[in-house]
Amino acid sequence: MRIVLLVDDSSVARRVLARALSAAGYGVQEVESMRAASRADVTAISCAIVDLELGDGDGTVVASALQAKRPSLPIAFFTTGTTPSLVEAARGRGPVFSKPDVAPVVAWVKRAIGSSRQPPPTK
Repeated sequence: MRIVLLVDDSSVARRVLARALSAAGYGVQEVESMRAASRADVTAISCAIVDLELGDGDGTVVASALQAKRPSLPIAFFTTGTTPSLVEAARGRGPVFSKPDVAPVVAWVKRAIGSSRQPPPTK
């Protein structure tokens, strides 16, 4: 099963998006902070969706750390709104979607995972 890393400090946002992704057939690894995301095993996930404004940091920093470990990892951002400069910085790494509309995020996951090369499973 393809796993989506979902990084959001809002339990409601995580729950809503995780349900939509699960209904679409994806596994979801939910984390609530930049600190927890830094411990994610990037070899076990197919893509990441990151809130731009986390309680303990900035989602673009999370994206940079994840892509430092795995440069080809597809990343998108999910936000209620933030500063234009942060949105622009995020767009340099991936698309930015507005909460609470989850349908475009699920559609992006389908495209991102379908077009990304996954490493062969380890035995």
